[in-house]
Amino acid sequence: MTAKPRRPSPKPWPMKWIVVAIIVFVIGYTAINLYFRKPGRAYRPYQDSQDRATVTRLLAAGWQKLPVDTRRPVEKASADEAPATPTRDYLGIGPDLESKFAEKPKLLATIDKVVPPGSVAQGHDYSLYFTGSLSDLKAQVGELTLYRKGNELVLIPSIEPLPGTDLRSRWNDSNYWVSFPTTNLPAGRYEMRIVAKGPALVWSFTIR
Repeated sequence: MTAKPRRPSPKPWPMKWIVVAIIVFVIGYTAINLYFRKPGRAYRPYQDSQDRATVTRLLAAGWQKLPVDTRRPVEKASADEAPATPTRDYLGIGPDLESKFAEKPKLLATIDKVVPPGSVAQGHDYSLYFTGSLSDLKAQVGELTLYRKGNELVLIPSIEPLPGTDLRSRWNDSNYWVSFPTTNLPAGRYEMRIVAKGPALVWSFTIR
């Protein structure tokens, strides 16, 4: 019997073509991913679920979030209105609000000073400035959030890490300017407080 001729085995791909194929795949995948990716920050399942839980609890308890405007460097306090007289209150954001946060805000160490007007005409912006101190020079104030429940207003300055590993704040205290519209707030007497890890600063003002 004559032996059947063997088929020649296929030649392996040269290594350079394998490398080229990998590069083409990576470039194509990246291009498609960037094209179809939704704008905005990346989806964070845990953080987003915590945020949704907090919003749901706050709304159920009658709290609503109000828009605020911030500005730095800080302007001097306006002398158009007589200032209110702040007093010290309890530590932190308070028992009513604290129980509504699924993840508690990271607060300034202290609120050292606040200069708030004693009154404002309805429809005008209520503006104030305050001085707050950090306990960690590798942090900064990231967001100032204002919540309202009836005639009670609570301003929460939350801190966040500075970007990078080598950046540090030059001072542990800074001034902050805050303003919010009163267009949708009925005339009357309001109590407002700014919170921190230390005692909050509380005062009353009138929307006339």
